[in-house]
Amino acid sequence: MRSPPSVPRLFRGLAVLSIGGLLLVVLGAATVAMFAEFVKTWRWYFRMEQAMALATPATVVLLVLSVVGLAGTVALADRD
Repeated sequence: MRSPPSVPRLFRGLAVLSIGGLLLVVLGAATVAMFAEFVKTWRWYFRMEQAMALATPATVVLLVLSVVGLAGTVALADRD
């Protein structure tokens, strides 16, 4: 039977997953924005605004989770 993961490992996993998700959300919104600037139509500018409106709350949540994960990793790190 496997033992449960340690708390520092959970914080490290939280940090890695939230930073990865943050990068994906920002990359997705940036891709829509770049395409909108390439096409230069109002429809794509509206889609860019929708992407930014959708990405902003997700970015804030993922940023808070990454700070919590990184702070927990640092606080519970082994001291030599």
